Amino acid sequence: MWFLWNAAEKDLRRHARDPVALTLWAGIPLLIGGLIAIVFGGLDRAPPTPHLLVANEDTGILGDLFARAFRMSDNQQFLRVEQVSRDAGRERINRGEASALLVIPAGFVSAVLKEEPTTLLLVTNPSQRIGPQIVEESLGIVADGAFYLHRVAGAELREIVRGPPGGRRTFSNEEITRLSVAINKIVGRLDKYLFPPVIRVETVVDEQQTGPKLSIVELFLPGILFMALVFIAEGLSADVWRERDQGTLRRAACTPAATVALLGGKLLAGAVVMFVCGLVALLAGMTYLGTPLGRLPLALTWSVCAGVIFLLLLLLIQLHASSQRAGGVLSNSILMPLLFVGGSFFPFEAMPEWMASIGRWTPNGWALGQLKDILFGRENAVALAIAFAVLLFLGAVLFVLSELRLRRAFMVK
Repeated sequence: MWFLWNAAEKDLRRHARDPVALTLWAGIPLLIGGLIAIVFGGLDRAPPTPHLLVANEDTGILGDLFARAFRMSDNQQFLRVEQVSRDAGRERINRGEASALLVIPAGFVSAVLKEEPTTLLLVTNPSQRIGPQIVEESLGIVADGAFYLHRVAGAELREIVRGPPGGRRTFSNEEITRLSVAINKIVGRLDKYLFPPVIRVETVVDEQQTGPKLSIVELFLPGILFMALVFIAEGLSADVWRERDQGTLRRAACTPAATVALLGGKLLAGAVVMFVCGLVALLAGMTYLGTPLGRLPLALTWSVCAGVIFLLLLLLIQLHASSQRAGGVLSNSILMPLLFVGGSFFPFEAMPEWMASIGRWTPNGWALGQLKDILFGRENAVALAIAFAVLLFLGAVLFVLSELRLRRAFMVK
């Protein structure tokens, strides 16, 4: 037991002399997670709602209808519209209280219907960027709609705006009929463009998905952590080559202490490094996402145990390689496909179903699924106990194979 702690302390001292590697191991998940949070952190939030002030100086029913055209239902409000006077709107824009001020001049709607030149005045808030652009794009759509409306029904609109001929107050029945038939023909001609085939949307509930909907950052967090643990395991596994070249393993083979203790010390030191890096990454991610910190101990325990298994697996690969370079190439050729398919580069929820079904059966994909269940409160006590038992069994098998290879072939080369 003394030699086990001595071997672990020796490896920890050597790792402490390489602060750059430790910083990179702890910083990679923070850097990648931070970038993902910056890029995707706002996608799950509601889009900004511009505050539009409207000064309607075009009195009448048509002007009021145009001013209300920017409103939508309360549940799907696109613009927050508020009626103000021109002067009051100017003062509020100067104070930065709204995104834009729209002034509808007198006679605007009549000029539009007659296709006469007219101008809308839009004053934007220079301290905002997205809101004023949304308002400008909305006005552009309205202008395009008025242009194309005149192209297809301009004559009828102008006739309606001019009013009944001959000084009459109302249209005759014949004129009403003629205008109605003309408009109906226009609508019929444009029917396939105005009323395309309806897209039927079916809502299918995924019975496997339980609990609240997860954000993009939450989906990426476990995969980033496992990617960092795998990279740490890869770096630690290559340490056996440095110790063999320095003669440490040869001297250890001459001592009465068994290679079991030497290998166990390496795993213990690796577990300490993974514990520190995993603690930093989980604390930062869970704090940012608001995940209950009561799940941290179990999530950290699972992550470290799974990381040690990956360390044993990669160590076994290094022990069977012909050189350190060959071991690095072989490890990367195995790890990269596993990370790609196993949910570290892309979450399973963003993969095609056939690829996700394969990825969940990879070693890291399976361990990643267990970590997600722990972090998001979906773990089952029995299933988790079985998962820990599987890790213990795999660890025992890999430890025996690695110890045999280390004692019989690798240390005596």
